Amino acid sequence: MYTREDFMKEAERLISKYPTLSILSKVGDPRLKHNLESVAGMLAMYSSQVEVSTAEAFEKVRDSTVLADAAMRGIIPKATPARLVLAVTNKGGNAFQIDASRGFADNQGFDIRGDATVSVPAGATVALPATQIYTKTTTHSVTESRPFYEVEIDLADDDAYLCGLSVSDVEGEMECRERYVNCGVGDRIYHIEADDRQRIYIRFGLAGVVGIQPIEGSEITITAHYCAGDATFKHGSPVVFSEMRDPYETNIELLIQEVSEAGSNPIGIQTLRELAKYPSIYNDNAVFLGEFEYLVRRNFPDLKFCRVWNETAEERARGVSFTNINSLFVACFSALEDEPVLYQAPGEVVAPYRITDLTGTQQAIKAKILAADDSYRVQFVTAVRAPIGVSITASVSSSYEKTTVEQQIVSSMLDAFGESSGRSVLLYQQIYKLLREKVPALAVGQADLILSIGEQSTTNTRPELWRYVTEQSMTVAVTVGNVSSPNWGAGFE
Repeated sequence: MYTREDFMKEAERLISKYPTLSILSKVGDPRLKHNLESVAGMLAMYSSQVEVSTAEAFEKVRDSTVLADAAMRGIIPKATPARLVLAVTNKGGNAFQIDASRGFADNQGFDIRGDATVSVPAGATVALPATQIYTKTTTHSVTESRPFYEVEIDLADDDAYLCGLSVSDVEGEMECRERYVNCGVGDRIYHIEADDRQRIYIRFGLAGVVGIQPIEGSEITITAHYCAGDATFKHGSPVVFSEMRDPYETNIELLIQEVSEAGSNPIGIQTLRELAKYPSIYNDNAVFLGEFEYLVRRNFPDLKFCRVWNETAEERARGVSFTNINSLFVACFSALEDEPVLYQAPGEVVAPYRITDLTGTQQAIKAKILAADDSYRVQFVTAVRAPIGVSITASVSSSYEKTTVEQQIVSSMLDAFGESSGRSVLLYQQIYKLLREKVPALAVGQADLILSIGEQSTTNTRPELWRYVTEQSMTVAVTVGNVSSPNWGAGFE
């Protein structure tokens, strides 16, 4: 990839053919300098795009390509609401009942909905399960009867994310089916899809072929559920009724007792980039090609670490055992950080252990895997943090500041290969390419770069290792000096 400096050097070389312009260039005339630098900057940007396009066929680089791939796979930008437990205290003299689906609001303005009906005796405190969610209902009138009629879903007016949908008409509620699987003619079903701009649609069927085709003028009721995603809730925060229905409700005190399940935002671009590496014909079937890790990552996008492997990989790492027969092994670490995790320093070997007391996230993962294929035994193993030692030595031109270059190298490495990168093996060519793109000082002149990566051979046999780069595991040394190529007149400059 050519940089702006490369284009400027070529322009200065060619401008010597024009004596008048050559004099203006040597004295640094701003009129000429501005024009040349503008053109060089635009050509450098175009060169960067050409470089990315060359690699696009082998690795999805652009965000737009990743989003288009997600749309083809049917990945919907859907959030997961937080589940709470409210402590309801009745300070009055009479028993009080709170019905299911009653609305509340906390001190941050988040809408909360009760999940059960509870009766609170006078002077007592009762736990009420609740969900951070609110509902918006719209009615759509079908403009024309056409095959696979679609309806775009309105996004929330605030910063909330879509987390659920239900569709109904005059005949009652319809059923959502993934890509019309196992659907017959006349089945009251609909399909949810997203495009490369993350817009969400409800799509119906084709008359006489699959599903139903809405007739012109019919009305479809769409109920959308929204939540705040991974919002933070504090223990003991006050909660109030969204609307008062009885004067006695002033005697009811509501507090957040615990967060039973943390919410999560829709799948981010980094996670989508990891999912794009799986086979495009996967089609959400965890059994096909054995892609159970894709199943877990898609349904639990907030996992900081996730590895799923089978009996063969387990015995390759730790030997044969009858306890491994017909098992799937999972090592994960969620956003709640309540799973046990081990630490392995460079040069050490730390053995993991099987987990029997599962957290809420692990129980949900197990249920999701068994729903896909209940013939397996799902066993959980402790993740082992194993930072990768990386040594980087760079020589750059004296026109760059040493501290700035070091900071650019460190930040680029952490962004690409840090805890959230999802990588387990570092490749020399990836790091060389990354640093030359992200650190301008390494892409000009005769700047040099020497790289050394610590031991990685154990990664191929130990799937539970959480391999990443940290600021402490990196050694970065930058030398500043004259790195321009020597020439006959160098000593007279």
